[in-house]
Amino acid sequence: MNRIERLSAILVQLQSHSLVKAQQISERFHISIRTVYRDIRALEEAGIPIVGNPGVGYSLMDGFKLPPLMFTQEEALSFLIAEKLVNELTDSENSGHYQSGMEKIRSVMRSTDKKRVEIIESNLSVLPTHKPSIYRPDILLLVLQSIYERKSLEISYIIDSVRTVSKREVEPVGMFFSRTNWYLIAFCLQKMAYRTFRMDRVQHIVSLEKAQTRQHPPLKVFLDDTYRKENLFEVVVKISKDKASMMGDDKYYYGLVSEQETGDCIECQFVQFSLEKFARWYLSYADVATIVRPEALKEKVRSILQAISV
Repeated sequence: MNRIERLSAILVQLQSHSLVKAQQISERFHISIRTVYRDIRALEEAGIPIVGNPGVGYSLMDGFKLPPLMFTQEEALSFLIAEKLVNELTDSENSGHYQSGMEKIRSVMRSTDKKRVEIIESNLSVLPTHKPSIYRPDILLLVLQSIYERKSLEISYIIDSVRTVSKREVEPVGMFFSRTNWYLIAFCLQKMAYRTFRMDRVQHIVSLEKAQTRQHPPLKVFLDDTYRKENLFEVVVKISKDKASMMGDDKYYYGLVSEQETGDCIECQFVQFSLEKFARWYLSYADVATIVRPEALKEKVRSILQAISV
């Protein structure tokens, strides 16, 4: 990216956020803080009304707007990929809003770029995943709106262990997507503690006209703390090179973090939260692979095999 392209991109970043810190610009464009200051000064000299200072952050003066910039081919294709994922991994209401936004993006593209996107779109697909039918059409947007407005929610939630429905009043903190499901992190007023709720188990949800009673940590802080407390296991499996394809793409789902060639084999390192689940997956290719560690995983596999042979 040359300097002219970078200045244009910084201007778009300023238009897209209420406040942008020099460090954020530095990290996004991989430039020094000193270069950020020079770029901001260049924009100001070009007549862009930038408010702020190096110690606080920068924003554009209220009311200042530039006509929308043309999207690059790479940006348009990135939006296309995102559209496919949004359509498959969110509810119909949210997907409809995104498609509407994509139509607006397409409307400002040049004819040649539109044709290119149409050709690529016909050759790009996301295979269907498990999309819970009990999702209310606007459930994700409803939760996000409640987070923004700092309003409480009332949910009817299926407790997995006993399959009974529990009504809870919660203060939503944030949402994340993992292993084909959306999850809500919220402060449960009945339990007086933070809880994680799988959205496909929410049978009913209502936004209450009731302000949240406490200040909650940002989602990232909460997730980082959760990961530190989570009991994760390191698993190492050695498999013949000519048989490695038997693992397929499932190896990523089961927490693959690295692969290293050792002679005629590949040593695969995983980080896994459940040795039970990993053991059952391992059995699908156990005749061509060896568990290096941990010993607890070997014991789990032996236990399953013993139960089968009885």
